[in-house]
Amino acid sequence: MAGCLTGAGVAVLGGDERQVIVAESLAEQAAWVRTFGLAGVSPAKSLFPVDSTAEAIKDARVLVLPISGANEEGMVRSNISGLKIKIDRDFFARLDPPSLLVTGSFPRLLRQTAETRGIKVLEYAERDEVAVPNAVPTAEGAIQLAMEHTPFTIDGSTCLVLGYGRVARALIKRMLPLGARVMVAARNPRQLEEATAAGCSTVLLSLLEQEVGRVDIIFNTIPAPVLTAGVLEKTNNRVLIIDLASAPWGTDFAVAKKRGITAFPAPGLPGKVAPHTAGKILAINLPGLIEEELRRLN
Repeated sequence: MAGCLTGAGVAVLGGDERQVIVAESLAEQAAWVRTFGLAGVSPAKSLFPVDSTAEAIKDARVLVLPISGANEEGMVRSNISGLKIKIDRDFFARLDPPSLLVTGSFPRLLRQTAETRGIKVLEYAERDEVAVPNAVPTAEGAIQLAMEHTPFTIDGSTCLVLGYGRVARALIKRMLPLGARVMVAARNPRQLEEATAAGCSTVLLSLLEQEVGRVDIIFNTIPAPVLTAGVLEKTNNRVLIIDLASAPWGTDFAVAKKRGITAFPAPGLPGKVAPHTAGKILAINLPGLIEEELRRLN
């Protein structure tokens, strides 16, 4: 069935500037869009900011959360200070199945609760349509952070990238022209071959301890324990570590702190350094993904 979104009501809950752009885009295609917990929305013909979660989701077929989804307690981020949006059993009980909940990623237990209520969950953060273009502002933001937290230039520095996925490739493409000496550590020999062809030196992840001591900046993109106590003991304490992986990250931050190493996670960089671009990426792709899922539900 074509045009499923055209006849659907949409609730957009929480978020930041990116989500404002998403709400405006959906309002051009859906029957109506109500928002709650999202500052910066201007009321329009089919776009209505409302005063509560209950009002927003009443009769909604589609629920759109930020790309950050909800934490393990079900709390959703909002750009309105002090406002709380919680996703729990009571929330799902207010929805009429089959409804669709759309978000970047969602805790497993909440997803199970949704599905037992007949609510379909669409997680899009790892979909290529979103993840590939989103890697660009992530990479630019990571480089910006590196510049802000080091007393030296990227030019001439030795930068280690852990992993060789979308974000790692975007980082490498931008750091090499800046004059960085880039090393890639990964488990997959084919990925290391690709990194070598791109102009990087490489090391197997299992041999990381042998190389990490000569590195100035480390960018981690692997969502698993890779910068462990054993590896961190081999680094110099002047190294900067920027962890770009998803929670619970890949760095033992307690050990890093004990050693006096500057290390921190850097989640949500697209929304922080390029919210307009990141919002457009979502606004372009989410309507099609939603339409596809609504057809399956009908």
